[in-house]
Amino acid sequence: MSAKTIVHVSAWLILPALYVVFYALHVVTYGHPIEQWLPKWDRVLLILTIVVLERIYHYKYAVSQRAVLPRDIVSNIVNLWVTGALATMIFLPVLAFFPEHFLGRKLVFASSEQLGPFWLQVPVILLLVSFFRYWMHRAQHEVQFLWELHSYHHRVTDLTASNGLVSHPIDFALRNVLIFVLLGVVGFNPFAILLAVSVTLIAAEFSHCGADVKGGFLNYLFVTPEVHRWHHSATVPEGHKYSVNYGVEFPLWDALFSTFYLPKKAGQVEQPERIGHPGGLADESSYLKLLLVPLGLYRPLVRLKRPQGPQPAE
Repeated sequence: MSAKTIVHVSAWLILPALYVVFYALHVVTYGHPIEQWLPKWDRVLLILTIVVLERIYHYKYAVSQRAVLPRDIVSNIVNLWVTGALATMIFLPVLAFFPEHFLGRKLVFASSEQLGPFWLQVPVILLLVSFFRYWMHRAQHEVQFLWELHSYHHRVTDLTASNGLVSHPIDFALRNVLIFVLLGVVGFNPFAILLAVSVTLIAAEFSHCGADVKGGFLNYLFVTPEVHRWHHSATVPEGHKYSVNYGVEFPLWDALFSTFYLPKKAGQVEQPERIGHPGGLADESSYLKLLLVPLGLYRPLVRLKRPQGPQPAE
């Protein structure tokens, strides 16, 4: 068997294999001291794995991201190690305060056992997370202010390991932190949350893989790169107003609410030729602009810059 044949065959097998490997890794290392030594080590390992895949399985429509790599690195650091902690500090008191003072009772249950057996909590959490994130993600396209925040994620010109976390911190927190804080407040079993989060995390990370890997039947179970590229298409598919494939980890809700899109030609999955902002805006290489412009805070900083060139006489 030639090397070319091996690469072709493995392109269909690599995704399911890696899903299993990383899911097992999360289960085996639960409570391991490595999380204290290197927080978010699993996310870093996922990103590095995707980088390797992108070198092995070259995607024919790949666009170099070197020019925006510094922006990507900063955004990854912020959203991996800062956004979650700050968002939790904000969300947690609010989620605990309002039910108790406006509904007359605490939202936290006395015991996670009240929420059902462990084996049932895992699929329930998966459904709740995927349902919430589908509608939050859809709102981030349909509500103008949320789109101002989210649109920077759609200005990338290709899906790669480095830009999966390129997102305004508020946009990132609403889609990726809020629901998990809420589940913890409600009182779900911590290990059930971990198992469920592992599935959603792995699927979401691999959706931004820039390698030419094939989803096959997984395209209808998880949000694979083949599915997610259509969400990032520079041209919104006909019949859809804002975008398609809003699911973050599973295409289930897209299928139910008629936003799933994965065209085929001669039995082969088609892919968009160009990825980018649907309005034609160029990618933003400045993280400072990504952070401040949507909040209307960048313009004052521009005024503080030292004027260039000759100055008018007094």
